[in-house]
Amino acid sequence: MPGFLGYIGNNPSFTFCSEERKQLVQSSIQGKNYQIERRTINKFLQDKVFADSPDFILITEGVILNKLELMKEYGATSFVDCLVSMYKKLGDTFFNRFRGSFSGLLYDKQLDKWLIYTDHIGDKQVFYSQLTDGLLFGTEMRFMVETLKANHLPITLNKTGAYLVLTHGFTIEDHTLVTEVKRLAPGHYLRYDISGLQEIQYHRFSNRPKQMTVEEAVEGIDSLFRQAVKRQFEKDREYGYQHITTLSGGLDSRMTVWVAHQLGYTEQLNTTFSQSNYLDFTIAQQIATDLKHEFLFKALDHGNFIKNLDNITPLTYGNTNFFGLAHGKSLYDLINFEPFGIMHTGMIGDAIVGTFFKTPEYKTEVKIGQGAYSLQLIERLSDYRFKYSYENEEIFCLYTRAFTGANEGMVGYQERTEAVSPFCDLDFLEFCYSIPLLLRYNHKVYFDWIFRKYPGAAEYAWEKKKAKIQPVQNKEFKYMQLFGRRVPAFNDNRFPTWLKGSILRRLGLRKKGEKPKTLTIPSKDNMNPVDYWYNENAELREFIKSYWTENKHHVPDYLLMKDMEDLFNNGVVYDKLQILSALSAIKLIYQ
Repeated sequence: MPGFLGYIGNNPSFTFCSEERKQLVQSSIQGKNYQIERRTINKFLQDKVFADSPDFILITEGVILNKLELMKEYGATSFVDCLVSMYKKLGDTFFNRFRGSFSGLLYDKQLDKWLIYTDHIGDKQVFYSQLTDGLLFGTEMRFMVETLKANHLPITLNKTGAYLVLTHGFTIEDHTLVTEVKRLAPGHYLRYDISGLQEIQYHRFSNRPKQMTVEEAVEGIDSLFRQAVKRQFEKDREYGYQHITTLSGGLDSRMTVWVAHQLGYTEQLNTTFSQSNYLDFTIAQQIATDLKHEFLFKALDHGNFIKNLDNITPLTYGNTNFFGLAHGKSLYDLINFEPFGIMHTGMIGDAIVGTFFKTPEYKTEVKIGQGAYSLQLIERLSDYRFKYSYENEEIFCLYTRAFTGANEGMVGYQERTEAVSPFCDLDFLEFCYSIPLLLRYNHKVYFDWIFRKYPGAAEYAWEKKKAKIQPVQNKEFKYMQLFGRRVPAFNDNRFPTWLKGSILRRLGLRKKGEKPKTLTIPSKDNMNPVDYWYNENAELREFIKSYWTENKHHVPDYLLMKDMEDLFNNGVVYDKLQILSALSAIKLIYQ
């Protein structure tokens, strides 16, 4: 994504890659042992500091939603003065006070110390490469890979990253598909000084519960959500921009739109994309109509946007499945974003007010494959060793499936504007994850919040269940010991299902861990019915097959290529798309 790139080192002939996007705001700072370039979109420029003084170099990228609050707190008349005051008072992690979607840099010239940071959830990505003579960093994979090529530096395929994409659907932790390029993890910053390079954690989310009632949980959710929404929409007003949002048949984007409307931000453009006449369209259209918002819809019928694969890959370099960006990009490429501000989304709200856990129990075991889209090749990652520690499965899925997976979808928006979800607000997320799991499980407190505070939003169907939401009453799971095994107790609602499965396993009719098999027929009753598109669209089917056949020779590792080929031939359609995503990236990296 656009932003900045920099080189710190002693090579006077070191050069950056060229920039063909003439619409970007470009400027540079150079010193004896460093050069930095700004390549950012022409929006929210008062939030984007690019300053050089006798004592400091300061860069901020993205939107700092509490910028004016911080300036008032520190008595500063400019954001640059505010940043300097914060650094002098708070030290290296001064940016921990920021709220929003941001990355940045501070160079303390007196101490010869560089601080390069990403935000708490890592959605404003920063990549880096430690060179023999210094450090290269930037906010885009393209910046990194093409600059390494321009300086004739080595580029090798990260096989672990490739297998992560083929299983999880995205890379995790600090992996990319290029061995020499690392991704800065969410809540981390780089410190580069005379002692060398250090990656330091400044924030870590936890889901340790605090004792609270349903009423206390609902009040906390509502207060912090309204604060987050207000900050986002006020940022639009600060710059005189119009409001634009995503809206679907789900709850997350609905609550962003609904709460903003109640707070007085009634002039919105709500945007939707899905299969024609599917619930994501019909529900969103009804909500927008009832709220008297402007509404824009793009049909994804036939899946032809999938053919845009090679135009998506330069945004991600394969760090996530291209499909997660392609459907939205097919709409947003058609919009003139000049009058619009932040793209307001409901990103990962379901997993924040709800939970990643499939049972109301804190499962401490963390292993590779949790949250993966495909497990067909997961054994290739059996020796994977985690770089970071995770309290439990939910925290692992938050940092992987949510932050380095789902949030890659933001990259498509960030080519044209900034994108923020109020569910990802630091204070909101931390509060939600302090709510006891029994309240979050099965969306109980999520539904309670809607019913008690915004009952009108509950009058529309929920796409996930194809019906209106209903109150939930969770019960703690009960267990008993049977022949030395822990199984559901007789008075637990799960007991009949467990008993049936146990009998089928004894009879050899079902394998351990296998789910009941159901007949599935490709249907277009879905937001993205890829199986239906693959079966009914001969041109798309041929594109997918021929893309693999014509480009598989780009894969430099024989075993990886054979694994990809086996999965392509035997996997489901989504497996094929994951393979094409990795293949397109490999082709781009080595071209």
